[in-house]
Amino acid sequence: FSHDGRRIATVSLDGSARLWDGISGNLLGVLGQESSGLKLSYMGPDERDQEMNSVFSQDDRFLAAASLNGTVRIWDVERTSLLTTIIGHDALVEHVEFSPVNNSILLTASHDRTARLWDIDGVLTTALSHEYPPTFAVFSPDSVHLLTGGGDAKVHLWDVTTEREIANFDTGEVVQSATFSPDGSRVATTSLGGRVLVWDVASRREVAQLKSRDGLLQVQFSPKGDLLATGSAHGTAQLWDAASGAELATIKTSGKLPQAIFGRDGDLVLTATDDNAAHLLKTDGTEFKVLIGHQNRITAAAFSPDSQLVVTGSFDRTARIWSIKDGNSVATLKGHSDELTAVAFSQDGQSLLTASRDGTVQIWSVPVGTEKVVLRGHIGAVDSAQISPNGLYVVTTSSQDRTVRLWAAQSGREIAVLASREDEANRPALMRAAFNPDGTRIAIVSGDDSVRIIRAFQTPLDLIDYARGIVPRELTACERRRFFLPVEGEVGDCPS
Repeated sequence: FSHDGRRIATVSLDGSARLWDGISGNLLGVLGQESSGLKLSYMGPDERDQEMNSVFSQDDRFLAAASLNGTVRIWDVERTSLLTTIIGHDALVEHVEFSPVNNSILLTASHDRTARLWDIDGVLTTALSHEYPPTFAVFSPDSVHLLTGGGDAKVHLWDVTTEREIANFDTGEVVQSATFSPDGSRVATTSLGGRVLVWDVASRREVAQLKSRDGLLQVQFSPKGDLLATGSAHGTAQLWDAASGAELATIKTSGKLPQAIFGRDGDLVLTATDDNAAHLLKTDGTEFKVLIGHQNRITAAAFSPDSQLVVTGSFDRTARIWSIKDGNSVATLKGHSDELTAVAFSQDGQSLLTASRDGTVQIWSVPVGTEKVVLRGHIGAVDSAQISPNGLYVVTTSSQDRTVRLWAAQSGREIAVLASREDEANRPALMRAAFNPDGTRIAIVSGDDSVRIIRAFQTPLDLIDYARGIVPRELTACERRRFFLPVEGEVGDCPS
């Protein structure tokens, strides 16, 4: 799946890689052909049942696919063109993964007993040798470290810069998966035997052990790192205390465990499952309410500032406002022509916004759900949207039109547009934007490893005062007219 859930990539023994619409199932395009080495006649009996692996970059712009013959191909998804063919591994590539902070770095793990780092042009930057073939390889949140492991029952911790193994964690059984905590200080591992082991990275010591009745395939830390969620092959998910290892809850779902969203007071956590329902859980793991009403998968959710309401957005093109107290739907917000990508409350809780792949953002009154204003201007899906702390402005981003836009929340007027420069056309797009607590600055996260911070002036006088501070002269008449300021004396056209 792509990160936005809209597209599915498949790779096949027929040598093709294909993109599909994740909602309708329609074929969107064929990205290209793998090499002739994919033909079954070139493979031994042990390799014929192995699957190829594919993964999207964090911004969903690139797709990497690993072949049975050891090659990896990287496609530009938007242009449906082959970007790079990586030829370097001598055996099946078991795992591929893009860096979480730099879409230009790819990590691979192969049966040739190596894990390798490549740049987007296919140049090898790092090769890490193993005694046994690694079956997984994982970046730390900051991409400074790597975890690798597999059949040797050990998880290996590597320093990316020095290419040195700085620790290994002996689990005593074959490891299925491993993950870092959000702050990178701990590592959790899972096994088919049903054990989750939590390790402290600094001391290299085991700090907790969790035991499940089922074989475990995946493990995930909560955003704060105090909880762990595990998923099994039997359709259950379990919630654990990451420090003590105590089991808090078992959730039966129709699909994979989703990301958890915690309430503002920390007393509730919201999870959304593939059966189109949202679950409110108490911090002791007991289920508080089940929110049922959406006709398709939930894609976004947020708690109101007073923790009395929850808003959810869905692939069914609607948003719903729910009462936390009784779990009832207070309002259904209809107006978008495509699935929703983001939802957010204003700081006073009187308004909320919904963003969609239809390119619009709508602002609604709370709790009745009356539409107040529609923000139109983006050419392509809106990836993120947020209301400023004072409720006067909205900041939105679109990785498709590569812009960040600032809007007047009351009128819907577009105030400013920050676009990627022409010379950045081949660089990762602008992905997310958020106000700081007092609304005076906006942080913009790009698809590469950069964050830009720009000023958000509250009034024209604030802008003038700032300009006076950095330009030690009076504005010319042309400059004053350009910024709609009073002009004394001189008239005429300003140079373009």
